Amino acid sequence: MPFVPIDFPREVLELPANGERGWRRIVKDSDELQQYWRGKNGSGNVYFTAYGYNETQAPKHHRVDYNTPRIHHFVMDFDCKDFKNRGVDVPFEIPHSEVISLHRHLSDNNIEHFVWFTGGGFHVWVPLSETIEPADGSELSRVKYSGRVLINKWEKVLSPFRCNDPTVAFDTSGMIRIPNSFNAKRDCWTIPLTSEELTTLTYDGLMDKAMVPHTGYISMGGERLDFEIIQSPLMTMTDIKPVDLPTVAYDDIHILPCLAQAAMNGGNPTDRARYHFVSFLADRFRMFFPAWKVTEEERLTHVPSIVDICSQQNWVDFDRDYTAMRVGHIVKAGHTHASCTTLYQEGLCVGKCNYHDGTGVM
Repeated sequence: MPFVPIDFPREVLELPANGERGWRRIVKDSDELQQYWRGKNGSGNVYFTAYGYNETQAPKHHRVDYNTPRIHHFVMDFDCKDFKNRGVDVPFEIPHSEVISLHRHLSDNNIEHFVWFTGGGFHVWVPLSETIEPADGSELSRVKYSGRVLINKWEKVLSPFRCNDPTVAFDTSGMIRIPNSFNAKRDCWTIPLTSEELTTLTYDGLMDKAMVPHTGYISMGGERLDFEIIQSPLMTMTDIKPVDLPTVAYDDIHILPCLAQAAMNGGNPTDRARYHFVSFLADRFRMFFPAWKVTEEERLTHVPSIVDICSQQNWVDFDRDYTAMRVGHIVKAGHTHASCTTLYQEGLCVGKCNYHDGTGVM
C-alpha cells in the first residue's frame, strides 16, 4: 500500500526529454499513470499533482477541478534559495539544516513524515490523520489558511524556514516531482532517506546515493498529523491577525502571496490564476490608477514587461506570442485585479496577508 493513497483522476506533467514545451493531461487510473511513468522515467522529469480530485472541469473535462482535491497529506519543498530574501541562492547546508531541524521536531512530537532528497533540495511529505475534501473554493481557502497557520506555528518553535518554498505546501493545483523518479536537470534520482542518512550524509554522500534508483518509501515519526481546519461562519478576515506570508518581488513589484502560489510555481497554472496574475501586474504598472485615467496607448506599453515576467515563471506551455495576445486583451480592456473576496471564493487565498483589502470570510 502506498504511503498516501493515489487517487484518480489526477494530472501529470508532460515534459519532453528534448526540452520542448510541455503540457498537462489527465490520467484516469493507475494503468495510465504507469504508462506515463514508463514513458518518461529515466529520460525526463516526471511530475504529477499532489492530489487526486473529485471533479473535472466542464464542459470538456480535460482538466480537473482544482477546488475539489482529496487531501491526504501536504508537501514542503526545501531548495537552495532564501525565499524570505527574494529567492537568492544559498549553500546546500542551509536547507539541509532546516530539514534536519523539522525532522527532529516532527519525530519528537511523534508525527509521521517522509523525506526525499531531490538532487537540489528536499521534499518533506506529512500525511494527515483524516482526508480533507473541500467542495468549493471557500472551503479550500480555509484549508490553505489553516496550513499557513500550522507552518507558522512550527517556525515559531524552530526558526523561520528560509528555504521552504512558500508556494508549494497546500497548493492543490501545483505539480510535484514523483517520489523515486529521475531528476533530468540534476542527472540523479529522487531518493527516500532514513533518519541516519538525512542527518549524517553530506551533499556529496547524498548525490552518490542518488546515482542509482530506489523504490518504496521510509516512514519516520509515528502518528499521522491531526490537522485542524480553522473555520467559523461568523469570523471575517478583519477579525483575525495576518499570518506570516513571504512576499515575492520583482525589483520593486511585490506580488500578492496568493498569486505567487497560484501562478509563480512553474508547472501549468490554471487560466484563472494566470488571468488574476496578469490583471494584478497590469494594475501595478498603472500604479493602481483606474484604467480610464491612463491612455490605451500608454497601457499597451506595459504589455512587453508583463509578458517578460510571465516568461520567467517556467510555465511548461508558455508561448510568448499567445501570452502577448492574452495580456494585450487584459491590458487594453483595463481589467483590475480581483478583490480578496473573489480570490477567496476561487480557492486561491492562502491566508490573511498584509495586502488584505478587508473582504472575504473565513
